Order: sequence, then structure tokens, then C-alpha cells
Amino acid sequence: MGIFDKLKKKKELKKPNLIVFEKENADNDYGNFELKIKPRISIDEGFPQEAYQLLAGRHKEMLEQIEEIIFRNYLDETSEDLSSEVGSFPDIRYFTGNYYVVYESYSFTYRDNHHRPYRIKNGQYRNVSYKGNERQENYLPLDSNEINKYYNIFIQVGLTGMESGQEEDYMSLDLVTEIASLEDEFEFEVLSHGVM
Repeated sequence: MGIFDKLKKKKELKKPNLIVFEKENADNDYGNFELKIKPRISIDEGFPQEAYQLLAGRHKEMLEQIEEIIFRNYLDETSEDLSSEVGSFPDIRYFTGNYYVVYESYSFTYRDNHHRPYRIKNGQYRNVSYKGNERQENYLPLDSNEINKYYNIFIQVGLTGMESGQEEDYMSLDLVTEIASLEDEFEFEVLSHGVM
């Protein structure tokens, strides 16, 4: 492959491009490419408004990291992390590079010293795990010094594609990060992707 071919191929690389919908989401519904509404926002009861405002002020930083993940996992044919391939879902040929935010959730996750997740239930911390088919529950008191609290940020984005010949919803991508303090760096992980 000559230098011109390499440059041409590089030029054709699709980069993530955020679409921002301005239409109000009066009922706080889940959006899609057809509805073109602002994202659904969920803030758990007990999650401080000041914390949400600080995180909202870091929204650009979150999206920059999400764009890196989209590029590395779904658009960059040379990436070792590429999760899309020709002939199966998601098919790299159909992505436009456009994406939009569907849903954001702000809550807390509680983890013990072994990093196992807990939720508050009936006035206690509760962890549910499985050993084979056997369900196991572990409880700790709310004043336990074994529990650490993390800010949990979940973001779902919609990626568009041209599978039918016109731009439309193609894939949803769920991402999550946990941070111990509001100043910590985000490290989003892909939870799942699926057909939209």
C-alpha cells in the first residue's frame, strides 16, 4: 500500500461526532434518533444536587472519554479493542460516527474492602451474590467501617448507522464509571452494546 493509499484510508476514518438535540424532554423519556429530544436524566434520591452540578460541569470531560471508547471499540479498524466486524453486529461498515446521549444516571455505589457492591435495603447494606445457582446475601450495618461510597455515573449513548441507506439508530452503548471523590478522573467502562 502506497503512502497515498494510506493517507486516503486515514482520511476515510470515521471519528465520533456528538449530536446535541435541543428539543425539550418534558416527560423525561428515553429518546432516540427519530424523537431528537434531550437526554433522560435520573438522579437518585439522596444524591446531593451540588454533586450533580459539579459532575454536570465535567460533562465535556466525560464525553471526550466516551468518544475515545467509541472510536477505539467501534470505528478504528486498526484498534486491538475493535468490537465491530464485517458480517456481524455491530458491523463497522454501517456506523456513521454520529452519536447522541440517550440517558444519564447519577447515584451511589457502596463497596466493601473486597470491592464487592452493596445497596441499601431495609436500613442495611446488602450484597447479593451467587455460588452456582445458590443465591447468597450478605448484610452490613449502615455504620460499618468496611463500606466505601462511590459516585456512580451511568451514561447510555445511541450510535447511528446507515444500514438501510439512511441515517437512523443503529446501536446503543452503555457505559459506567465510579469515582471516590468528585475530583477523581473518570474511567468509563463499556457495560454492554445492543441493537437500538
